Amino acid sequence: MAMTETFRMPVTVKFGPWIFLILMACLPLVLPGRFWLHIFSLTMIYAIFVLGQNVVTGWAGMLTLGQAAFVGMGAYSSVLLTMQAGVPWPLAFLASGAICAASGAALALPCLRVKADFLSLVTIAFNQIFFMVANNWMELTRGPMGIPGVPSMQILGWKARSSADQFWLILGVAAILFLLVARLMHGQLGRTMKMIRDDEVAAGALGVNVTGYKVLAFAIGCGVCGLGGSLYGHYMRFVSPDMFKLEESLLIMQMAILGGLASMPGCALGAFLMIMIPEALRSSEPWLITIRPGVAGATLVALMIWRPNGLLGFGQMPRSIRRLLRLEKEARP
Repeated sequence: MAMTETFRMPVTVKFGPWIFLILMACLPLVLPGRFWLHIFSLTMIYAIFVLGQNVVTGWAGMLTLGQAAFVGMGAYSSVLLTMQAGVPWPLAFLASGAICAASGAALALPCLRVKADFLSLVTIAFNQIFFMVANNWMELTRGPMGIPGVPSMQILGWKARSSADQFWLILGVAAILFLLVARLMHGQLGRTMKMIRDDEVAAGALGVNVTGYKVLAFAIGCGVCGLGGSLYGHYMRFVSPDMFKLEESLLIMQMAILGGLASMPGCALGAFLMIMIPEALRSSEPWLITIRPGVAGATLVALMIWRPNGLLGFGQMPRSIRRLLRLEKEARP
């Protein structure tokens, strides 16, 4: 008599995210002060940025270094819609994601005409263009003075006034975004993107619309960053061009590589390590503050040597990043 075995998902995999979400929701009840609650809120916002970066780089395999521009575009769009047009925050939040998704798709079309290594240069240039426009368009963005007095997030008459209210709202939005992206990336769309990432020529030979899927990856990743930018602007209650420089794009990429490319938990882990560890050093001995950049750089170097896929990364690192880090030489005819 044939015996059939039923596969059962491990309890830690099935209920782990829900347990983690419940524990996170309890943080405002146990943390001693508002400082660490602020740091955790900031960590969750950066985890959303890393999630958008991972869609483009981790799953689709395209090296982009300009995600901070889309974060800033989402922040400015949401802030200007609420303050100048009187749009409610939930609608401004969705509009900022749509604007960034459309902008990402428009940027992807000319970007995909260049090689993978030059794609990073194009996105760097786009980040610099956004910074210059935001810094010099005084009538709209107030330039380097920034926009102060940004209203806090409000949903159906409920306003996030306290730090705990803001924390719970950010946690809820982050959980929804992670759930939606996880459903997409673990479905047919994600499998097709990973096939393009691993071997673009073979994917095209099988009839996959490579350009279409890459544009879609850009749109999703930039849209997620735009939604995170809306949260960021209304949480900080202030936006300025200095908040979206190229250094922010590099920091987001560092978080993605550290946590692990094409890994949902890696997005949160990378943001946690790159935000929490510097803050822990800030409150320690003064000499530790001066070595914070060196510690971050040394950590990434060690990671690239002993675990190039990141702490929680799966599969093979995209070839574009391997060539950039000199882990793999580009084949020459």
